[in-house]
Amino acid sequence: MKSITLFSNKKDYKQAAGDIIEQAHSRVDFEPDLALFYATLKYNGKYQSMLDIFHEEYGDIPQIGASVDGMIYPDDIHTDGAALVLCKDDEARIRVEGAKEKGSMKSAEKLAKKVKCEKGVIVLHFPLVHVPDALKSAETFAKGFYYSKRCKGANQEKQKECAGKLADYFDKENIFYLPPTILNIFAKHTDYKIPIIGINAMHTQVRFNSPSIFCNFEDIGGGIAALVVEKENINTVYDDIFPDKGKTMEETKNIVHSEFKVIKEFKANFEKNVLISLDNLPPVKAVNNLIYVAAGKKEELLGHLGKGDYEVPMPYELLFLNKKTSGAFIIGIGSYYPFDLFPFFMDVSDYSEDVALVYELIDDKFDGFISCLNNLKFNDNRFVYFLVDVGVIGAFGKKVFEYKDKVRKKLGKNYFGILSPNPSMYIPPGLQLRNYLSESFNNTFFMSAGANACIEI
Repeated sequence: MKSITLFSNKKDYKQAAGDIIEQAHSRVDFEPDLALFYATLKYNGKYQSMLDIFHEEYGDIPQIGASVDGMIYPDDIHTDGAALVLCKDDEARIRVEGAKEKGSMKSAEKLAKKVKCEKGVIVLHFPLVHVPDALKSAETFAKGFYYSKRCKGANQEKQKECAGKLADYFDKENIFYLPPTILNIFAKHTDYKIPIIGINAMHTQVRFNSPSIFCNFEDIGGGIAALVVEKENINTVYDDIFPDKGKTMEETKNIVHSEFKVIKEFKANFEKNVLISLDNLPPVKAVNNLIYVAAGKKEELLGHLGKGDYEVPMPYELLFLNKKTSGAFIIGIGSYYPFDLFPFFMDVSDYSEDVALVYELIDDKFDGFISCLNNLKFNDNRFVYFLVDVGVIGAFGKKVFEYKDKVRKKLGKNYFGILSPNPSMYIPPGLQLRNYLSESFNNTFFMSAGANACIEI
């Protein structure tokens, strides 16, 4: 597959789209059969207008993309702007499909039934968390307050019932997509034979109506889209910065307690993807004196979301151990909600109630964030499409710009990379490089930090 990346960060969205098309007229010497479009929050609210301009120029070729925090391409690395990647492959069968039903899981089920793939790869785009508009966000907070209040003083069974109803609400309103659950829906419909990568969209600076998913030149907001590339000899790689898991959960516990600095261990109570308590205290309150987080009020959080300056750092993490796979999962904890219950983007039903508050020193793992690129199979200038955890910016700051030269030296001129939250991946047996700590379901891998993935076409 050949590709060319066209980028602009002009202030006005029309000027940016026009600039990209003008570059295409002078630089592109082929008729594209796939368009990838990624843009930062600079153009939030204007994505559809930009897509309309590109659609008029390129017609009905398959198109997919999302709003992201940055991109790496042969000319540069940027965290502000928009990129259109035009691709051509005469040997591949390329399709893009999308869905947005009333409910995250319903959307995934509907799309999975439409997507057919006998060989090659499926690349999914969906939000980890989709922040709705101001009215719906206020309603969401009200639901959180309601079920948090009902949990106070209730027995564990009643607490789990309330948390389960809140989890169902988040699913119904397409607010949380759960990567391993989503990937396994698609894996089942492809007989567990096809690699499936999840591009999990979310922004480090959160605002209303974000992130956005793009499907065939439509901004489908909090929907889900699938890119299917059917072709022989596509190489897909998942890797992360963590050690291998143990053979048993106890072995894994010993490994992670060596890898992470354990601050305190707790007995957790949770239901689906909602954390109810740690040692019988509301989660953020339980860690408050350990990590010095300030509780946010509803009005303050809504105000930050409206301005687009609400940041979601993850300096401290909760570590969960998987009872079925012996894997582990980490999730950042902080005062992200103005209520006591703590929902997040992972169903931890198969995980132990014994959790730990940890932090990790990653000073020596800079190259580990792009480790998937060390496992390319071919040397014939194939297109490399890769994903890097955006958390690397918070961890290493301006040092991240060193990736530009490192990647160019390794890949040449035919590649495109995305800076976004951690990718997730379903990897058929036999294609896994090692016993990843992040195995959440059988052959399905997801961690909230430190992972990377690539496709070589």
